[in-house]
Amino acid sequence: MLEQRSDPDSLAAAAVMLRFTQRTPDEPAAQALIVRAVTLAPGRADLAWLEIQHCRLVPGCDPKPEEARLRGLDPANGVAWINAMTRANAANDEAEKMAVLSALAGSERVDVYYTTLTVHLTRSLMDTHKMSLPIALVEVIGVLAGEAIPAFGATSGQCKGERLNDAAILRDCRRVAAAMERGDTVLAENLGVAIARRVWPAESPEWRAAVEAQRVSEYRQQLWIHSEMASLGESRWAERYLALCAQNHREQDVWLAAFTAEGRSPDPPPDWAPGTTAPGTTAP
Repeated sequence: MLEQRSDPDSLAAAAVMLRFTQRTPDEPAAQALIVRAVTLAPGRADLAWLEIQHCRLVPGCDPKPEEARLRGLDPANGVAWINAMTRANAANDEAEKMAVLSALAGSERVDVYYTTLTVHLTRSLMDTHKMSLPIALVEVIGVLAGEAIPAFGATSGQCKGERLNDAAILRDCRRVAAAMERGDTVLAENLGVAIARRVWPAESPEWRAAVEAQRVSEYRQQLWIHSEMASLGESRWAERYLALCAQNHREQDVWLAAFTAEGRSPDPPPDWAPGTTAPGTTAP
């Protein structure tokens, strides 16, 4: 059993699978497992992030010390501020929301360590010899969608409407948009693009760049669903996807590498418009 092993990846995998395989998850038990993993690998920022995400679900658990530690481990990454914004928003603490937004604006990117966790957790599940690689990979992808991705709603909400009439908020939101666009998931990048479209004047170079980024992203998502997700249960696909995750820091770069290997252009034709079907993605 994973929880009986002594390596950090097995313990982390046991923690996340415990939450997603039990009808009523034992959250304190899952938290204890991830704390053990972090203790064994204190320099691993990806495990620190998992601990933060677990902590939110355990009564009495204070995530702030681990959030501060993650900022020390990965100071360019703003992800440790996302849950802080959610708390400030829930408390309707305007001063704290401004402070968190400013701190987040100082980050270079917003990463959830998606590819790193995909590789480590999938390999740990495979080491149990109880499931095939495709099944293990699909399990991990599903787990990370719910476990590693934070709630971005409060952060997005700081960068819309009348709040943007405040020059300081507008400045910070423009920087937050850029950091989100450099994040390591398609979701974070898309949110950054959406914020950018709100915080830059229509037809400005920055606004136009955001509109084009949205067009490209939608096109690539269609390609990905058509060319990759259709092969979800195949061993060859799983092996390639895991190898690409090991080689690339961002989910988006995994996609680009896969398209390149297939000889497919990742860029939409000049006349392709969002909301229409990408060429070659319809059934023959």
